[in-house]
Amino acid sequence: MVRPKATSSEPPVAYSYIRFSTPDQEAGDSIRRQEALRDEWCARNGVRLMETLRDYGISAFKGKHRADDKVALGRFLSLVKAGTVRPGSYLVVEQFDRLSREQIRPALTLLLNLIEAGVRVVQLMPVEKVYGEDVEPMALMMAIMELSRGHSESMAKSGRCGQAWANKRKEAAQKPLTRNVPAWCKLVGEKIVLDEAKAEVVRRIYNMALAGRGMPTIAKTLNLEGVAPLSGRSKRWAPSSLDHILSSRTSIGEYQPHTWHGRERREPDGPPVTGYYPAVVTEQTFDAVRVAMSRRNKKGSGRGDKTLSIFSGLLFDARSGEKFHVTNNTVHGRRISPYESSRTLPDFKWISFSADTFESAVLSKFREIDAREIVGNRPDPTASFANRLDEIERRITSIKSQLVSGDEDVGPVMEALRNLEAERKTAAEQLRVARQEAASTLADAWADCHSLADLLASTPAPADTRARLRASIQRVVKQVYCLFVAKSKTRIAAVQVWFEGGESHRDYLIVHRCRIGSQAAEWFVRSLVLPTSAEGLDLRKREDAAVLEPILESLDLATKE
Repeated sequence: MVRPKATSSEPPVAYSYIRFSTPDQEAGDSIRRQEALRDEWCARNGVRLMETLRDYGISAFKGKHRADDKVALGRFLSLVKAGTVRPGSYLVVEQFDRLSREQIRPALTLLLNLIEAGVRVVQLMPVEKVYGEDVEPMALMMAIMELSRGHSESMAKSGRCGQAWANKRKEAAQKPLTRNVPAWCKLVGEKIVLDEAKAEVVRRIYNMALAGRGMPTIAKTLNLEGVAPLSGRSKRWAPSSLDHILSSRTSIGEYQPHTWHGRERREPDGPPVTGYYPAVVTEQTFDAVRVAMSRRNKKGSGRGDKTLSIFSGLLFDARSGEKFHVTNNTVHGRRISPYESSRTLPDFKWISFSADTFESAVLSKFREIDAREIVGNRPDPTASFANRLDEIERRITSIKSQLVSGDEDVGPVMEALRNLEAERKTAAEQLRVARQEAASTLADAWADCHSLADLLASTPAPADTRARLRASIQRVVKQVYCLFVAKSKTRIAAVQVWFEGGESHRDYLIVHRCRIGSQAAEWFVRSLVLPTSAEGLDLRKREDAAVLEPILESLDLATKE
């Protein structure tokens, strides 16, 4: 064997690379064996060990061990490219299958790029060999054979594992793939069944979320009632555990197998297995809850039952464009008020409005609206996404046919295939979200608004009804822009309600006269015909609000006409 020579007066340095694919190999002899071979080589050749690069539980089959700086080999390659690792350094590996188990082209490219950068790659087994700039053709052929052998072994192992999982999936209806089951299920022999007591808790959680309750409120309710958490590891309900229950498709019976990459990162392994678990809720309920949660996150979740506004997160100040909020005052009752941050805006006016009057007035006008006027004949929202996904699937099938025929250059075709696979993933997610939205139609939500508004005045549990009404309103209303004007003991509100599903809106004028002595407070509401151009005023625009404000201030409010 030829002894390696230093490229300068300084002693040569070596970087050791130790890798294995699965975390359980750490408990074996792999690390000790690789380190012992490395130390013996360094001592025998007078090379100083600079650093040991470790990728434990990282597969080299698809190149993820060198993909980025999050893995040891990826960081080393970045340092080589930057020139931090000086030419003449050594990279010591036990065998070439530690360096790569990819197909021969990317594996050989990795080896040659290292050699081209001046890094000498040392293979310790099965034959000790240093691959540098003067590598002989026969030695390079041996390297190709070793790299090809590593890939072939991984291909065979992958095929065996894939076939094993495929067989398990076929038997999933009769035999569980794993003994891990959701907290609301249990194993009885070789069958997964519902734990009915826990399943009933899950159904209640879904019903509360569907009724407009946020996760903090649900957790507080369950804790106050002493409902035991599903997991024995927890003593109290937390919003995070509720979020997991409400977002996991295991609740509708799906099981998604995963492949682990390292100790913490995992990726889906094939399509989900439907009907694997007994469903605790219907898919329609699951989709409706996901839509409700998504809208509540975008529009705001409210401030709890005491100040719960049915228009929570929807009210905007036409003067500033900022949101209004509802406060609970022992003297003045519930009021719609600007946020404190609005004080810093020019021409700020602190004008509040009775929340009870506002809600009653707007709801009374909502009862007069026919859902068809708001919803209209909307096209199927899922059709375009489904057509897009079908088109991508056809293109992928066509490209795979080209690969089989061998008529095209493989490189560009593979790049196009990778791009289409990424597009397919995006299109499938868009279709899934569209189907969730379709499960919660605007027409149904509008009908709920009407029935819940009628129920609100007579219900013995107004907090629960208000939460359900708020959830329905947030499904049909996009934004509510308000312009409040004060005239002595009278408050005037110009209200513009914008609906989901288009540019449809309704405009109202609400007048609230405060209580004076023995004279009770009173209010009235009427549809507002804005005295302006044919296009009308858009209260989402501050300049249009400025046009309307002096008109409201000049109104004669002696009568309700």
